[in-house]
Amino acid sequence: MAGCFLAGCKPQENALQQSVPVVSVSVPQKITFDASITVTGTLSASEQVQISARVAATLQSVNFKDGDLVQAGQVLFTLDPAALQAQLNSAQAALVNAQRETDRDQALYPSRVISLSTLQDAQTARDQALAQRDIAQINLGYTRITAPFSGRIGRRAVDVGNLVGTSGNTVLATLNKIDPLYVTFSLNQSDATRFGIIAARRDAITHQPLEITIPGLSEPLHTTIDFVDNQLDSASGNITLRATLHQPPVNLLPGMFVHVTLHAAEPVSQLQLPSTAVQSGSIFPVALDGSVSRLSVKTAPGSGEHVILLSAIDNTRRVLTFARPDFVGKKVNVSNEAQSQHD
Repeated sequence: MAGCFLAGCKPQENALQQSVPVVSVSVPQKITFDASITVTGTLSASEQVQISARVAATLQSVNFKDGDLVQAGQVLFTLDPAALQAQLNSAQAALVNAQRETDRDQALYPSRVISLSTLQDAQTARDQALAQRDIAQINLGYTRITAPFSGRIGRRAVDVGNLVGTSGNTVLATLNKIDPLYVTFSLNQSDATRFGIIAARRDAITHQPLEITIPGLSEPLHTTIDFVDNQLDSASGNITLRATLHQPPVNLLPGMFVHVTLHAAEPVSQLQLPSTAVQSGSIFPVALDGSVSRLSVKTAPGSGEHVILLSAIDNTRRVLTFARPDFVGKKVNVSNEAQSQHD
């Protein structure tokens, strides 16, 4: 009878075992990689100046073609100097006369023919005439307008024959220094901290390497961060950074958008799982007794068919290789005892 009883129980036990799902599990694998982030940046001239007419005169000549590369000291515009030359001649004559009066009074003063105040008045008039002569000379020099630095000049804003400088400074053209060029971009506070831009130390790293990718160029340009702003923008929470491109390709112009890739100073270690193990932001850990639970995680794309776990997790925890939300709260049989793999 006992034998029959035992024989009768075996089909029930087999049925119970068959009702428990058989699953495969995975454990997070540790990978080490060079972390990077890519943001959009803008090219800008390292120097920019608006070439202006500082005196009232007729524009006499334009000595460049719109868009030319010009050299420092090159004459860009000339203004008609006739009126200003006449003013200088008049001021020079007034200075000669004032100097003559001063010389005469200085000769007469020792004999007390004139008073000290008369001599001082003559000296003051001489000094004023000298100042007027210097001003006229400076104004005459403004009729030759030269480039303060080498760069690319834009289109002229005024044609020859027009009267300029009558109501303040008249902008004639804009000159940009395009070697070097600046690359300006920004990072939010979290990324700036993660990549060592914002640090508690006074000697925070700023000269970190960058790759500048520009549409139309097959190879990226390499440079380093050379400026970090002294505060975050209160509206956006971003901090402005800048790099410098020395001897850039000639087809790069201020205002162009570029892709800036910033690499972390040191390699970063993170855990990854098969992408099949994640569903709707959750993974499904399997306990030692085979019970399945749910755990919310944050992920990012990883290598191949894997995802990187951005949330903290025990790297020895087993999870379902193929996510099954319907197994939560149930028990499963594990068909493989996966081992954690570390670099």
